[in-house]
Amino acid sequence: MTLRETVANIELVDNHAHPVMELSREAITEEFPTFFTEGDLPADDARHTVHYRRALQLLGDRFDGETESELLAARADVELERYSRDLIAETDTEIILADDGFPETTPEEFEAYTEARVEPLLRLEPIVEELIPDHDDIDSLIDAFEERVEEALDAGYVGLKSIIAYRSGLNVAPPSEAAAAARSAYEDVRADFDGRLEDANVIEHCLHRATDVAADRDVPVQLHTGFGDRDAHPRYVDPTYLADYLDAHLDTDMVLLHAGYPYVRAAGYVTSTFPNAYLDLSLANPFVQHGVEPMFRQALETVPATKLLYGSDAFTIPELYVLAAERAREDLASVLEELVDDGYYTVDYAEDVARTILRENAIELYDLFE
Repeated sequence: MTLRETVANIELVDNHAHPVMELSREAITEEFPTFFTEGDLPADDARHTVHYRRALQLLGDRFDGETESELLAARADVELERYSRDLIAETDTEIILADDGFPETTPEEFEAYTEARVEPLLRLEPIVEELIPDHDDIDSLIDAFEERVEEALDAGYVGLKSIIAYRSGLNVAPPSEAAAAARSAYEDVRADFDGRLEDANVIEHCLHRATDVAADRDVPVQLHTGFGDRDAHPRYVDPTYLADYLDAHLDTDMVLLHAGYPYVRAAGYVTSTFPNAYLDLSLANPFVQHGVEPMFRQALETVPATKLLYGSDAFTIPELYVLAAERAREDLASVLEELVDDGYYTVDYAEDVARTILRENAIELYDLFE
């Protein structure tokens, strides 16, 4: 078996993804291209991305139709539960770690849409937002928040997830400073609260406390880094901002999501500097398509293979699972073949690296087989 064939046959562990969900016919026939780009691009722009053009090829392999509209009409007619199970099965994914914060489908409900084993990840910010109306001081809020995090971990959640990058940025204040600022700000935050928490002081304090819980329970914390929706400020998603936070919590394993794209080399630098940092390769894979191979190459410039994690960040539609698995296998194989040809790796070692990135690191980090 060749190196490329070995990579193609490794059973995947997807360390960061989301459930699929039922969509209206109109959402599929009119808005489907928007699922293949980040931000708020209209469908008329999104349909001209490389990612969406590849998605149309995928649909063309599965449905009769000569035009985009015909393919989308056929896609709108599918029974999602069976279709999703079939597509995810094609990826040969054994385990999916599913963020419970998006979309509306819960990780438990997602199990009906895939034969893969689903393990839940707890998104932190929605818990804080749910609790604020019922707690008139920061101490009672934190007590209730920590209790909810503990309960989730007791119930089998395998990790925590923060979207602080979307709310206030990755330039997180030190624990003592964040605690004092949250105490001063909380009364005004609660008085003006509209259901969405964007105050950096309260968010950062809660993140520090959740990170301490994660250390006590020996579970990782995932952090959105790099590109994403429009509310993520392009400057403050740079993973180098996390240096002080990582240094303050050296007992907690942290996963920098999405390769920090477009700050891939910066994310690699951070991951290779801090012993508690790991680098997830989702979202950029598959969203940047022909840029995935350079991303793998850049990540491997500095990051030990033992700290890189396969992920899809697939959400809402099962096609994203297929596109991510396809690109990861093809482009990782190409980079590994290059490293073998250039004399850096033996074939046997390259095969070990592929298994390490595509499944074994996640199994060890999240303790998926006790």
